[in-house]
Amino acid sequence: MSEWFFTSDLHGQSDFYEQALALAAERRPRALLIGGDLGPHEGGDGGVRRQRLFLEGFLVEFARRLREAVPGIELLLLPGNDDWGANHDVIERHDGDCWRSLHDRVVEVDGVHVAGMSYVPITPFGMKDWERWEDGEPEAPLRLAGWRSEDGRSFEFAFDPERRTPTIADTLASLASRTDASSTVFVFHSPARDTHCDVTMSRHHVGSRAIRAFVERRQPPLVLSGHIHESPRVTGQWRDTIGRTVVVNPGQFGHPALAGVWFDPARPAATLRHTTHEG
Repeated sequence: MSEWFFTSDLHGQSDFYEQALALAAERRPRALLIGGDLGPHEGGDGGVRRQRLFLEGFLVEFARRLREAVPGIELLLLPGNDDWGANHDVIERHDGDCWRSLHDRVVEVDGVHVAGMSYVPITPFGMKDWERWEDGEPEAPLRLAGWRSEDGRSFEFAFDPERRTPTIADTLASLASRTDASSTVFVFHSPARDTHCDVTMSRHHVGSRAIRAFVERRQPPLVLSGHIHESPRVTGQWRDTIGRTVVVNPGQFGHPALAGVWFDPARPAATLRHTTHEG
């Protein structure tokens, strides 16, 4: 089975996309996976519009150029918490044509099942479209109020601590009902809690406890994530294990080189290699 390539948190930076395209043209992976935060960061109604233009223009053209450079390649992607939810219809509209949409989906590539989820635990940031309560159990997020988006605009929103639904755990249970998790590659924007992959610059673990519980219970072979850009730099590690599961966050390190990982989905633990990080 040929190699696959995973990266995340490109945030609309054209140079990162160009590097991904160049790497794909050189190495010709069977699949390129992008784990969220696709578009440029910008708040308010202007940010919603700017991201929509990015998805409809730049990202569609990127997908076309990728297929031209590597005929037959599969592009799999999902939004992240920095992508306005009002624009998810663009990703869905081009599903099956330009790319394959992974959020709350299970897709198959050469017999390998891949499942994805964009939701992250509630963050200290303002964009709330892709944030969810973890599992219905008590939690005390730093910021409940912010903005969500719909019909091309943003609006004020606040989580209600008296109503902790819907949850990340609900979506994970739904995904597990549609695939054999023990043989499925999972792409989550958020990393699992308490690993080398979820540590902030202040050295706090901020990954998802619902994802952690899911991985402990279901033991998929590989979980790919992003979201916490600095974690590999802080911990010195871009991978970890939870039981038999290998969990990965390639990070984006704040320097010009694209961070990503190569792997053979048939043998992920033995074949994972980082583009810029040794070990």
